[in-house]
Amino acid sequence: MIESMWQGLLVLLQPGMLLYILVAVLLGIVFGLLPGLAGMTLMAIFIPFTWGMDPYRALAFLTAGYAVACTAGSITAILMNVPGTGPNSATLLDGFPMTQQGRAGRALGAALTASGLGGLEGGIVLALLVPVVVPIVMAFGSAESFFLIVMGLSFIAVLGHGSKTKGVISGLLGLLLSFVGYHAGTGFARFAFNTSYLLDGVKIIPCTLAIFAVPEMMALMISGGTIVKKGFEVRAPAADVWEGVKDVFRNWWLFLRSSAIGTFVGIVPGVGGDVAVWVAYGHAKTTSKHPETFGKGNVEGVIAPESANNGKEGGAMLPTLALGIPGSGAMAVLLGAFMILGIQPGPTFLQEHLDIAFTIVGVLIFANLLGAAICMLIAPTLVKLTLVRAQLIAPFILCIIALGSFSYRNSVTDVFVMFALSVFGWGMRQLGYSRPAFFLGYVLGGLAERYFTISMSAYGWKFFLTPISLLLIAITAFGVGFQPLMAYLKNRKGDEKI
Repeated sequence: MIESMWQGLLVLLQPGMLLYILVAVLLGIVFGLLPGLAGMTLMAIFIPFTWGMDPYRALAFLTAGYAVACTAGSITAILMNVPGTGPNSATLLDGFPMTQQGRAGRALGAALTASGLGGLEGGIVLALLVPVVVPIVMAFGSAESFFLIVMGLSFIAVLGHGSKTKGVISGLLGLLLSFVGYHAGTGFARFAFNTSYLLDGVKIIPCTLAIFAVPEMMALMISGGTIVKKGFEVRAPAADVWEGVKDVFRNWWLFLRSSAIGTFVGIVPGVGGDVAVWVAYGHAKTTSKHPETFGKGNVEGVIAPESANNGKEGGAMLPTLALGIPGSGAMAVLLGAFMILGIQPGPTFLQEHLDIAFTIVGVLIFANLLGAAICMLIAPTLVKLTLVRAQLIAPFILCIIALGSFSYRNSVTDVFVMFALSVFGWGMRQLGYSRPAFFLGYVLGGLAERYFTISMSAYGWKFFLTPISLLLIAITAFGVGFQPLMAYLKNRKGDEKI
């Protein structure tokens, strides 16, 4: 094993390999900055070009480009309230309010540092667990995946600002939207209104842009000002970025916990990064000393999802390499690249190509750190965009948003659906309903229904009683009841003093 590790890592030192990784990282940053493209799109576009290539270079190129897309996506989420990739939607909850307060540099510094170090932690965990991952992955079936998703859904009330009732209503509306299309178990079409487009449900990229991005651009144009609100002073970008870097080390325990959440959720096949970031964000809020500041510019709300965001990549790679089961949608695309190169992931892969596995580990770590460093260099310049007048920047961003929605599937219908849903998103914004809670219900509702249907068909109601299911139920109950319990104990202690 040590010999394979050494051989795999030595490949990274080849000049040609480093050039491939650098080009892939730069492309990944571009794809991450543009809404709707993301790292999975990059892999899908460049997979045909890997035909006949050396497996090491081909897989390094694809892995490096994908690894940094979410890192770059945090930049647009923080500066423009436009998530570059789906998982970045959790980052904008506190990242954009920090930008409006003139603290964009600090938010970017925290996000990029958490992303880079989260990828480092995910890669290290991947290296440690490669030889023993099989029993871990096999322990998670449909029942365990269902309760993991329920844990994420339990944060709907936590994400609701102000009125908890409005937060729950928002989450339920999101669940309702997730049920559009074919039922996972029966194949029955619901809420499709006799249109073929809705049979496959409302897609995530148009929905993300409609709920978060377009309403903010509309509000910016109506205000006629800049992204930074009046009365707030923009700090020196470079110094502010460095302050954000230090924030990650000040909150090192939160970073480690959130990265571990990302890696753990990533290991579970089919769950995906959207679950990881929302679980990490909800965990950060419920365990914070100042949960009331979340959604208003708390840097912890940036560190937690970004740590999980890149930490999940190492976890998602584990079942892909060890079992040939893609840990996420992007890993399914990477699995196709393996097939094209004539390599079959699975238990035999770890025996015959362990050196390639450790090359991928090295690429994952190196690309995350390199991508974070490059983004850190351009961050002070990008912060200046927040001072551009709305009349100049908002129309340009709206065009980019429309292009991102179209490029997702090359569908004009997606653009029309996005603008139609944006009216709903604008209404939620104006009436004080929680858009994050709505989006969480939308993202996780379909997954929860799918795994519930499979579990009921396979085990009946007994699927509640597996050891891991019971553990996840207990963790969910603790997470939901932690803050109310602390508040009750604090009030009781105050009453006793009186």
